[in-house]
Amino acid sequence: MKSNMAKVTENSGSRKQKQLLFSQAGEIAVRSIQNSNLPLTYAEGNKIFRELPNGKRTIIAIIPESTMQIPKKFEIK
Repeated sequence: MKSNMAKVTENSGSRKQKQLLFSQAGEIAVRSIQNSNLPLTYAEGNKIFRELPNGKRTIIAIIPESTMQIPKKFEIK
């Protein structure tokens, strides 16, 4: 499949334009996998799913909630 998307560089377009481009790339990748009859693996919330070409969806992992505490105040020296 030939891509018609332009190369994204650090200075090309706004954040909104880049986000649109990345969203389109993701949609193209998912369609490509589905058309190839391969299983699709993706995350939804804290669960990782594998979806088979026949539509069967299974949870293959559950990611525990982070226990990392982010300080409310910090100082840069």
